[in-house]
Amino acid sequence: MKNLHFFSHIHQSHRTLTRYFLSYFILLSFLLIGFSFIVRGQLSATYLDMLNQEAGQQLENIKNQLSADLTTVSRVNSALEKNINLTLSRHIGTSWNGYLAAQEINSYALANESIQCIVYYDHIHDMLHSSEKYVDYTDGVFRIYKDGEFISFDSREYEDCITNQLILAGEEGSSYLLYYPCADGSRDYTLFYILNEVSISNMLKSVLSEEIISLALVNSEGDIAVGINDQLLTPHLGIARDSGGIYPLDSQTSLHIRGGLYNDFTITALVSDKAVMERLNAILSRTYLILFFLGITGLFIVLFSMRRTYLPLRNLARKIVKNPSPGQGYLEQLDLAFSATASENQNLRKKIAKYRLSMQKSIFDSMLASRQSPESENFIQMDNGNEIDAFFTMEPDNLIFALRIGLIPPPNQIPGDSVCRLPADEIIDFFNKALPGENACLILERNDDNIVILLNYSGPEENIEGEHSKEDILLALLEDYCEEKEYIAVLSKGSTSPMDIPALYESVLLASRLWNQKRVVSFRSIEPKMSMERPLAYPYEALDQLALALKEQDFSAAELQIQTLFILLDNSSSLENTLPDFFVRCVLIDILTAIINAMDQINIKFRDYSEVYFETLYFCRSCPYPEKREELLARIKQLLTLFSSEAENQLISAAQIQQLVAAHYASADFSISYLADNFHVSIAYMSYLFKKEMGENFSDYVWELRLGKAKELLLNTDMSIDDISLAVGYVNTSSFRRKFKQATGMTPSQLRG
Repeated sequence: MKNLHFFSHIHQSHRTLTRYFLSYFILLSFLLIGFSFIVRGQLSATYLDMLNQEAGQQLENIKNQLSADLTTVSRVNSALEKNINLTLSRHIGTSWNGYLAAQEINSYALANESIQCIVYYDHIHDMLHSSEKYVDYTDGVFRIYKDGEFISFDSREYEDCITNQLILAGEEGSSYLLYYPCADGSRDYTLFYILNEVSISNMLKSVLSEEIISLALVNSEGDIAVGINDQLLTPHLGIARDSGGIYPLDSQTSLHIRGGLYNDFTITALVSDKAVMERLNAILSRTYLILFFLGITGLFIVLFSMRRTYLPLRNLARKIVKNPSPGQGYLEQLDLAFSATASENQNLRKKIAKYRLSMQKSIFDSMLASRQSPESENFIQMDNGNEIDAFFTMEPDNLIFALRIGLIPPPNQIPGDSVCRLPADEIIDFFNKALPGENACLILERNDDNIVILLNYSGPEENIEGEHSKEDILLALLEDYCEEKEYIAVLSKGSTSPMDIPALYESVLLASRLWNQKRVVSFRSIEPKMSMERPLAYPYEALDQLALALKEQDFSAAELQIQTLFILLDNSSSLENTLPDFFVRCVLIDILTAIINAMDQINIKFRDYSEVYFETLYFCRSCPYPEKREELLARIKQLLTLFSSEAENQLISAAQIQQLVAAHYASADFSISYLADNFHVSIAYMSYLFKKEMGENFSDYVWELRLGKAKELLLNTDMSIDDISLAVGYVNTSSFRRKFKQATGMTPSQLRG
């Protein structure tokens, strides 16, 4: 109490907080008790539903197994009817043939455990064979000996039955379960089977449990043929004999009936959730006591430890939260601050991606503008307007093509003579009208006798027979158009990315070499023959490898990839054209974006590298690459160095991960997001790092720990399965049992022995 007084003395401003805490704690205790009773009722109903479903499935399995056993008896019957010794015994009737027939019957009975005895009577020679039981026959009635008395069975009632019969012969307490195959009344013999009740009893006993307390095979009159604990079932056998189903008897007991056997026999069981509810009540009782003592203990611990926890929390909130909202708690303020930071990082990634595409579009726009300058060599007087936007939508259904159309030179043309000018506006108008959908056309290059067009084809065609149906449509369109206008044309491959525009342009220039061989040339058809290296092919694979190296924080590999990309840019920038400039700037922007995205993945603050980023971005957008190459490379390496140092400061070791997992793996709400929050990284990065450091996935690793703990508790303690399930993080015991059996091949109870 002295410490409590000291706490109140130092933190007088928080006395109200303490009083509110006590008031709410008492109110919460009453609410928890009421909630516990509600939960108990709901759990009881849920467990009973689950129990009924499981019991129904087990009864169905028993029915199917019994049906399968009767099927084997039918096969035995078919074999006996065709047996040569039995046939000879009926037609010859000698003692020797009778002996052989009896031997055959005995051998069939011994070979099938579902059969206790086979009874065979030859009406012609008045000869009776029985494999085990003493049986006699008088005036159409078989009398089977059992425990000092005879049980009568009149087979004449079933001689003309067209289906197999399952018959309970005798009275309650002294009866046999018979299987009488379908028979023709004109036959000169009678053959039926006494079923092995011990085998059926063992089958029923295999599903008997604390929940299924009684089980029996019952005929249509409600008489028990074979039963386990059938004295519990007898008072309820008059219920719903005409159909199967589930019939509640009281709040904890129900009658399950599963039909579908011969002669309306049913599998009937008495199911009770009493044992389950006793275990549940025991768990809840212990839980109530534990909660009560933990609540009292926790109250004092909270009060005495508040000065060690509450004050640091308040100081941290004041340090991080710049403008706290009135009435908000410190945890809420911190949560809002961290959420705002996470949202800021996510918005930053979106802005970077959007800004990247916007920059690439503006670079392309500038490239076209330079080509439209009256001072340029290939001046293009054309307003492209918003057409450029269509090429940068990144829609998966859009394909970008480059095509070159030219005039066929007259056969006797003298060099230097003027030729007719190719009508560019007419060609653009033709493609806009001929193709479906809202497409876009841009002129990349125009001379008097040829024109290079960039086409964004947004038609709805699907790839039905090949991978390039849009390309096939364009080729067919060009064939007809060039035939009509006497033009020659080259068509590139299609691409969904505007980054491939330089490569598409390059491909039509290369393919134009074959104009003298064919009116319309497809670059795809000649590409396998092209051995020339194409420096403007966009380096998607190299950029992906760079992103992977950055994700894995392999900075040596990342630097090597950057060097490789810069060599590619050196080769491309030497080409005499404005399209290589667009290519170079786009690759530089993608290199910069890959680095920024990787830094954001491990939550490096943007303000720590924003100055270097914007300087590098300025060089990428606005400065000639050959002049600023070394400065660009130096700044990109500076970003990598900063990335490396920050990553070392945030280095998460396998020992740290193991320590945190070992402390929390048994918690039901433990997940990969908990680890990510603890180490202040993204969930995707935490998943990758966990597999890298631990050698396996998070879920598999945690399950192995839980499985090992469960085995230890099963073998070394007397805790119930439900308690063990909770102790290793599984609130749902059924899920734990199922996963345990999948992993070990046995149930928890079987392991315990």
